[in-house]
Amino acid sequence: MTETWDHYSYKYRGKIFSLRTGKARLDNGRLVQRDVIEHLGGVAVVPVVNENSVILLRQFRISIEKGLLELPGGRVEHGEKPKLTARRELIEETGYRAGSLVEIADFWPAPGFTNLRIHVYLAFDLEQIGQRLEWDEKPKLKFLSLSEIEAGLLKHRFKDGNTVIGLFSLIAYLQKPPKNCPPVVLSLSRALRRGRKGKHA
Repeated sequence: MTETWDHYSYKYRGKIFSLRTGKARLDNGRLVQRDVIEHLGGVAVVPVVNENSVILLRQFRISIEKGLLELPGGRVEHGEKPKLTARRELIEETGYRAGSLVEIADFWPAPGFTNLRIHVYLAFDLEQIGQRLEWDEKPKLKFLSLSEIEAGLLKHRFKDGNTVIGLFSLIAYLQKPPKNCPPVVLSLSRALRRGRKGKHA
């Protein structure tokens, strides 16, 4: 089944998103009301500092009135490629520059009402150069080991969707690293296996 817009208008146009509302025509010819939030897209970055450390951010979100532990990331600007966004946001929020970025996943988190698409990157070979935060940003950096990440995923401690998908993607990537991957990936993969063996020893 497909749908096509019959007519619509924009009720709101903002810097971050716009709201399109109108009538869509179904295959059978009937019209239905549709409201869609249009977004340029976003990125989430999994920054791997060394063979057993990943950076997350503790940030307060007024939409849910509580703090969350999240991956670095942000919105794609007009005309910007997602990979460039990932590099920029990683530096701004964590102060680390990535020597290599690997796109590991992309997904639509809520296609029922928005076209927002998230691209997830693994960041390796990091170099610390200093944060470049906006005046209203105050994230707290938190360094987690692979064992802490696995435990957090299994116990549902991470509540941000981008973070859950990004961290699960990291674990899956390390379980079967590709050929010609960065050396740190092989070290991480070995560290992951050692941690699991230690739990069952």
